Amino acid sequence: MTIKAIVCDMDGTLLTSDNKIAPKTFSKLMELQTKGIKLILASGRSYIRLLPDALKLHMDKHAGLLIDVNGTSIYHVATTKRDRIGLLERSFINELNDFFSLFTVELQYSQDDTIYTYLPDEIYTIKRNIRGEMRLPDDYPWMGGMHGWLCDTRDGYPHQHMIRNLADTPISCNKMSVVQDPAYMSFVRDTLKNHPIYDQYEYVFSDERKMEITNKNITKGNALDLIMEEQNLQQDEVVVFGDSENDVSMFKNKTYSVAMGNALNYAKEHANYTTDSHNHEGIYNMLVRLEKQGLFE
Repeated sequence: MTIKAIVCDMDGTLLTSDNKIAPKTFSKLMELQTKGIKLILASGRSYIRLLPDALKLHMDKHAGLLIDVNGTSIYHVATTKRDRIGLLERSFINELNDFFSLFTVELQYSQDDTIYTYLPDEIYTIKRNIRGEMRLPDDYPWMGGMHGWLCDTRDGYPHQHMIRNLADTPISCNKMSVVQDPAYMSFVRDTLKNHPIYDQYEYVFSDERKMEITNKNITKGNALDLIMEEQNLQQDEVVVFGDSENDVSMFKNKTYSVAMGNALNYAKEHANYTTDSHNHEGIYNMLVRLEKQGLFE
């Protein structure tokens, strides 16, 4: 069988540490698309944050697809059609708020172009002091990210709201995120696993500081399966690249599941292959390796 589709996670996989696509990887993906290979980007990001890179890759000209917000929707780049799969509604948000308010954690509620960030007193104080020391402007986001307490994601979420009361959380969102330092997040996960709420939702770590929550059975892998069924793609006709826990669902049953060199150990343990890191042309090197085996002919 030949490979007919390439699936790439974004952060830590297709994108380098400075949020660029490595040059050889970019050229190879452009080349393979002209040969009829389908390109699919799968991310915890909203499609709005994915579109700039998708358009740079000319995915609109090659009928590329986006799996956004960990599988809550599928976006067709050429037609701009978006197929919704699942949202977190108010009753679910309230249930999750009740549980996670027992911890000292930041809670994020992601919509398409808007994000709400709830900060309990202790974390608000930490961030207020950091913002003062860094002399950040008032409109700088309060949300945390993979590298620390503050993260500027206005490119994908132009509308940012910091809230101090859980009653002000939105009535629906694509996903919720729980954010704190890695050691504390390990404690949160261990506690969560022993609570009945653990079986009611999907929980994945996009990095060591952030756990993302979607409705039950909303995963990147299930969204990819829907695409594969629609496109009549077999398990050995797709190569999947990822680096985090939220990519593992896409690895399931795939002959060519590939963890990046910088991937979390959990992702490496569930992949059939490993390649170089996102900063060292890992995707390009693996694609060349597969080409030499005649898998793109």
